[in-house]
Amino acid sequence: MTAVIGILNKNGMTMAADSAVTVTGGNQKKIYNTSNKIFTLSKHHPIGIMVYSSSTFMTTPWEIIIKLYRKELADNAFETVEDYKNNFIEFLREKDFFTSEETQKFNLENFTYWNLKSIKDRIINNLSDDKSQEELVIEFKEKILEDLNLNIRSFDGATNILNDFKEYTIEEFKAYAEEIIKKVITVIFEGIELNDEIINSMIELYYLHLRTTNFIGLETGLVFGGFGESEIYPSLVSIKIAEVFDNRLRYYDDLSDKITDRNNGSIMPFAQTDVINMFIKGIDPEIDSTYLSVFEKTIGKFNKTIIDILEEEQPELAAKIKGIDLNTLTNEFEEELIKIKREKQIIPTVDTVAILSKEDLAEMAESLIYLTYLKRRISSSEESVGGPIDVAIISKGDGFIWKKRKHYFESELNKHFMSNYFKR
Repeated sequence: MTAVIGILNKNGMTMAADSAVTVTGGNQKKIYNTSNKIFTLSKHHPIGIMVYSSSTFMTTPWEIIIKLYRKELADNAFETVEDYKNNFIEFLREKDFFTSEETQKFNLENFTYWNLKSIKDRIINNLSDDKSQEELVIEFKEKILEDLNLNIRSFDGATNILNDFKEYTIEEFKAYAEEIIKKVITVIFEGIELNDEIINSMIELYYLHLRTTNFIGLETGLVFGGFGESEIYPSLVSIKIAEVFDNRLRYYDDLSDKITDRNNGSIMPFAQTDVINMFIKGIDPEIDSTYLSVFEKTIGKFNKTIIDILEEEQPELAAKIKGIDLNTLTNEFEEELIKIKREKQIIPTVDTVAILSKEDLAEMAESLIYLTYLKRRISSSEESVGGPIDVAIISKGDGFIWKKRKHYFESELNKHFMSNYFKR
């Protein structure tokens, strides 16, 4: 895991990120504090990129992909940050996603195996105890078809269709994936002959699943920030991207914001955002989420107490009180809490951000990442945020400037690297 943040105002923007990366192997986890998560997207223009969650795209490290893109981009520029993002996505498509057809199919096979095994185990655990083997097989087929159809119906009216899959038909999916899915079915359901209706339902379910934002494995967040040629104030756009399937990119647009005359400041945290949101909203998100349930439970008990007191002597009044819609009171309570948080904490914080200098923006971003690290450090949870904090400042006039940056080498011993930076 990780913590990254972008803070923007009219003076420019800052990016900050920790260095922790979690490596999983077998049944073990290990955290290294050496990961790079902020990169210049162009050596010549004020645009940067941050990476969080998975550090690889399929099997290729994002650092390699970003630096290859930067080399191809050279000194070309785009009108907006959104245009940089779109061009980067096109670069991924044109370069065959830095992955092979074999890897794509292997990922699909792994997901299908894991998912079908999970479905099979769930159905077996709910079978009757008092039936013969033949009857259990019949019941198993009935239940698995019911389970599949229930999942298929959950996609009715789905609007979260991925960009590259809007025109993707089930016939195309069958041509690509049917052989893989049937191969996995043979392994998972060995000894059980599934009929065509069940198999077709499985294929339809995976088609519906894979074309939506329900990612099947590791995913990465990419945050693009800075200035396009036509932008006088900074903007930030982000995407979530997972894997490649049938040479189609599984990604979707995520959060974005831009500084305008009506929006003078913005704080945009990503990945582990709880501590930063506590700073912005003035309350721990975990505590905040309990207020409504506690209020609802308390008002319900109070209502019942009043009804019990009045029921014998004033049954009509008790009936009226019983008919009060407590959801309305809960909603009003929630709206009042939101209003107080906005007036007392969020608006004053953002208003302060709007007037900060570039240097103060950088200090604020670094401090918020450090607070997240400190919270993980002193709590019982794993220290998934840590290591050196990289900080960059991006402004229209000065471009991309590193304020703090770790190196795996001593810059004094590698002057050739510094002198050749713009030649690469």
